[in-house]
Amino acid sequence: MAAVVTRVLGRLIAVLLFSVLPVPALAATADPSPQPGSGSLPLEVKADRIDYIQDQDIYEADGSVVVDQGTVHLTADHLTIQALPGVMIATGHVRLTDPKADIVADRLELNINTQAGVVTHGEVYIKSSNTTVDGRLIQRFSEDHYRFKEGRFTNCDAPAGETPAWRFQFKDMDLNAGNSLAFKDGWFCVADVPVIPIPTMTYPLTPRQSGFLIPTPAYDNRFGFHYQQSYYWAINPSQDLTISPSFYTDLGYGSDFEYRYVLDRKSRGQWFVSYLQQTTLPNVSGVTDTGNVDAQRARALITGTHTQYVTSDLLLRVNANLVTDPDYLQQLSNSGAQRALPSNESNFLANQRLRYGNAYLLGQYLQPLQAGGADTFQRLPEVGYSQPNISLFNSPLLFGGDANAVNFFREEGFTQNRLDVVPALSTDVIDVGHVVGFTPQAKFREVYYSRGIQETSSQHRETFWAALDATSKMSRRFRKADGDAFLHTIEPSVIYEYVPATDQSQLTQIDQVDDLPKKNLLTYVVRSRLLEQDGDSSFNWLDLTLAQSYHVGAVQTQARDFAPGAVPPFGSLTQPLQPATVPVDGKKFSNLWLRAVIGNNDPQMTLSQLAGPVFGRGAGSVMLAKPPINRYVTVDAFFDPYRGTVSQFNTDFRLQRSNEWYVEIGQRYAIDGNRVRRGDIWNPISFNEVFAPTEEIQFLTAGGAFRTPFGWLIGAKGYYDIKNGRSPEYDVVALYQNPCKCWSFGLFYLQFPDRAQYNFMLSLTGIGWTENYGTNVVRNIFSPLTWGEKGLPWASPGGHYGLVETTQPLPRSGGAPR
Repeated sequence: MAAVVTRVLGRLIAVLLFSVLPVPALAATADPSPQPGSGSLPLEVKADRIDYIQDQDIYEADGSVVVDQGTVHLTADHLTIQALPGVMIATGHVRLTDPKADIVADRLELNINTQAGVVTHGEVYIKSSNTTVDGRLIQRFSEDHYRFKEGRFTNCDAPAGETPAWRFQFKDMDLNAGNSLAFKDGWFCVADVPVIPIPTMTYPLTPRQSGFLIPTPAYDNRFGFHYQQSYYWAINPSQDLTISPSFYTDLGYGSDFEYRYVLDRKSRGQWFVSYLQQTTLPNVSGVTDTGNVDAQRARALITGTHTQYVTSDLLLRVNANLVTDPDYLQQLSNSGAQRALPSNESNFLANQRLRYGNAYLLGQYLQPLQAGGADTFQRLPEVGYSQPNISLFNSPLLFGGDANAVNFFREEGFTQNRLDVVPALSTDVIDVGHVVGFTPQAKFREVYYSRGIQETSSQHRETFWAALDATSKMSRRFRKADGDAFLHTIEPSVIYEYVPATDQSQLTQIDQVDDLPKKNLLTYVVRSRLLEQDGDSSFNWLDLTLAQSYHVGAVQTQARDFAPGAVPPFGSLTQPLQPATVPVDGKKFSNLWLRAVIGNNDPQMTLSQLAGPVFGRGAGSVMLAKPPINRYVTVDAFFDPYRGTVSQFNTDFRLQRSNEWYVEIGQRYAIDGNRVRRGDIWNPISFNEVFAPTEEIQFLTAGGAFRTPFGWLIGAKGYYDIKNGRSPEYDVVALYQNPCKCWSFGLFYLQFPDRAQYNFMLSLTGIGWTENYGTNVVRNIFSPLTWGEKGLPWASPGGHYGLVETTQPLPRSGGAPR
């Protein structure tokens, strides 16, 4: 009983004593050289027994020692505090925890005045980078600065008592918890077996640090061996620059430059330049003819975007997509979409939001790649104004409209100006018996041209669009026994449209404004939805839309022919002034359009900048959809009522089970004959015209991935032209992740019409990963199964395990390339 009382009194006296004594803080603040004083936070010590040796001014604490001072927490079996020199010695199961690190040791000696100390047989865990470093002897210079002798470090989350999958072994290391670590005389060890000698290495621990990135080796059977070494320069917290020299054994050498910046909250951008000094003619037979091109030439790609909010209402945006020669993307890009581009678009947009509507200034430049030439029309510039519907004199009558003026410029051939004014009148929905709502609408269009195709005198055309829309909606809710419900809705609508015939034979046909065919059309649309509602969630069992148009007046007799090689009556092959047409046998009823969606297919959207791979990189702002765990079937088809057959039939099927597997199958089929034109400049859901007949199309896409019990993920995606019996591309990928996700290994094989590419990827969690031209392909195929996981060989959400994809500078480690 006396012993218990003694321990209790000892704890009480120690708490009171150390709460009033001016003992300096146990751990430092952010200042690397803090000065002790009476202003320090109080030190609280608890132990089974605390003794004070007065003649030596020493405190001795034994048994379950606990020390707290602010955010610092220390536990040990025994603690000695020498008050006069300010030295604290902890022994036996020592553990010190502060906001930046955890220290576990057999013995800790710390000068609480200078924060310098010595740790014997200890381990330091840096929380921000998930880094664990141990050593035989550790010198602590401050809360952030350590030096290790004969130790190891890793970012691997191995269970206690197990050997990490990998770690670095060294003789001497200097560690700055808020900056970097550097060691010499090291080895890279796999399961503690030395594999690769490393004479010296510096590794950043801050989220953003300048330094060399992991080199990227690659191989292409057409371009040969490829090696790229990048240097990342964190210019300041809002700007960075990556310089990436590269070399191809069978192509040439060059460098990539990527600059990202956020000048302020209203100004940001990203620019990418890829330069290639070609020394060998690229072997791309079957794609382009390179027989008459000089092998020795400089080639480059420039992409970028800048966004500037001058005020809250004035937006400026610049997008650039340029190459030095038209064959650049087709020969060198690893993106199928880029290889098929007919042209590159660069533009400048200034948009001013007004009290009523908005005004804009647009400059657009199309760089011809596979179509167009020096006679391609460029919008330099276009000025416009858009007026949303507003009530006239507080009446049901609504007024709106659009107006724009364009200067069409081209290097060869005549240039011209066009003025387009479209005032519009409509009303609020006229409700009849709360059953049907009617909406009358009218638009009047005046188009002025500075010249015609052959006539140099000005041309003009006037027309109007009149429409009456009738819409209704019926719904019914079916309750289930468990309280959930089904909601069934039917929304029928009918719209009549009329546009008189106008003469456009002498007008240049550049866009839809110049092509306004007559219209006397009745279109019906029926939409039916069946939704299951379960509390806050819902599931779409069916979303069905049917639509068809009927020609009240005359039927179509001529159809535009966009087939390659068609000779237009005027202009040139690259920029026809009037597209060629062919006679067609028009029908009163259009094809019946059906679109059905079964299941949930709405993704979660997050803004992202994806690199369209050109030498592994590129640019293009897109929306990145977080892959949903879902199941759906989408059917989009046209039925020809006169031939009694399906003229087009497109399906998309997706099925996924958690993060275990998924499959996606897409099919495209179109019978030979006329192609239905969906919508026009007046109404997006109408079928007034058909395009000229084309040949039958049969195309299939399939992809998927699955997770094996052995840590491997296997995936593939293929594209197959059924009619022509060929595959323009197929990809096979694999990825291994060890159980604790501290490293991964990826393989891929990409087959293109002109070349095959294959390589590997390696990731050490928290250190970095190799990146090459196949990274985007592997990431896209595996993202539905790996979203948010750590230890992947590409940028992904997850703190120090990866980088959040964005157009802006973000925390980035010199050892972790994108």
